[in-house]
Amino acid sequence: MILAAAAELFQERLCRRLLDAGYETPTEITSPAALGEFLRECEADALVLTGGDWPAPRPFLRVAVRAAAPTIVLLNAATRRIELMALSEGAQAALDADVPATSLAAAPTAVQAGLIVLDQSPRAISRALDPNSLDADDAPFGTARRSARPLTAREREILSLVAGGTSNKGVARALAVSTNTVKFHLAAVFEKLAVTTRAEAVAEAIRRGDLSL
Repeated sequence: MILAAAAELFQERLCRRLLDAGYETPTEITSPAALGEFLRECEADALVLTGGDWPAPRPFLRVAVRAAAPTIVLLNAATRRIELMALSEGAQAALDADVPATSLAAAPTAVQAGLIVLDQSPRAISRALDPNSLDADDAPFGTARRSARPLTAREREILSLVAGGTSNKGVARALAVSTNTVKFHLAAVFEKLAVTTRAEAVAEAIRRGDLSL
């Protein structure tokens, strides 16, 4: 496990939390360049944890995505909009930095299994479900989502496979349909959820209760 962040205080805090969650001491890296070099030389599969105040984690996330290393982003003062931005840029998990220890302990396993993980802490759920609790950055985002249309059973089925990391061709084989049919349904999902990427679609469907992982 690689802990990549420029802020020393954030690294120290997260390292303590990982140890408390039962993980071994992670490899600590403080610059995107060093992370890129480490990932190029690393022979074993690497899991990257980064975070802090968005957009500070973005350079580390981009390096990890280029290296195809699964990445968890832990955000200070996370909002739903920022969490989804992190997912849309390639993170497999976007969580509040103060997520409960049990969730922090489970996130790496879920990510390595190919799942997409979004913050489901009570605070985040309350903020997502209560329009009056949205902060200024979330308000337009939340308003747009409240008008989204419900997904069909087939759309939920396809999105569930996508959430597990299945490609369009893999979904087509699993459901015995054409790839074009899968693309058609995904286009409808994107339109209904007002999103533009697969990660955003999965995250928004989870938030709405159309999908559970």
